[in-house]
Amino acid sequence: MKYRVIIRKYKTEWREPKYVSYEVEADPDTSVLDVVEKISLEKDRTLAFEHACHHGACGACGMIINGVERLACITKIGEVARNGIVVLEPLRGFKVISDLAVNKSRMFKHYALVKPGTHEKVVGTVEVEKLLDCLECGICYSACPIANTFEGYVGPSVIAMSYKSSSNGKVPAIIDSRRGVWACHGSFECIARCPVDFKPGETIMKIRKELLFGKLQVV
Repeated sequence: MKYRVIIRKYKTEWREPKYVSYEVEADPDTSVLDVVEKISLEKDRTLAFEHACHHGACGACGMIINGVERLACITKIGEVARNGIVVLEPLRGFKVISDLAVNKSRMFKHYALVKPGTHEKVVGTVEVEKLLDCLECGICYSACPIANTFEGYVGPSVIAMSYKSSSNGKVPAIIDSRRGVWACHGSFECIARCPVDFKPGETIMKIRKELLFGKLQVV
């Protein structure tokens, strides 16, 4: 089947991004990532995008597909195409490096801010949690209206990780602040878009409740 794939392209030397259209033959069950790779190999060698595992385990290929944040590797083109058209854009809330590739350092830098006060390093415990749940794909940041308008917001996934990685009833002070759980407006787009059902929004509400009832210690 023939699809028209429209990709938002941007290079650092350009003044502004532009949308480029490609005609592609693909089976409806083909993943969007495979279609993007086909475009890169056969039609546009300058196309930049991120990928790694190709089966929904790494989170590298997050992008906006027809207006919705998804992992391209587990999204079938036939399921998202509208009248044979698919529009691909980079995740919101991050600086675009090139085309569909974004710089996620804004999210990663916040891990240093959520170390438990017991000096137990988040990095040491989050690795296990990462294998079980969060892919660190950035989709929740892109979908979150607060993360897109408030640069200081720690972010849904990092807040959830800081809570789930600490088993001693303590959370860093930044979590109990306007940069942490109190910045969330409860739109729950992070839950709706998360590809692995990590549900950071639910965890944020749980943290709020436990803070209000004195069940969590702020350190």
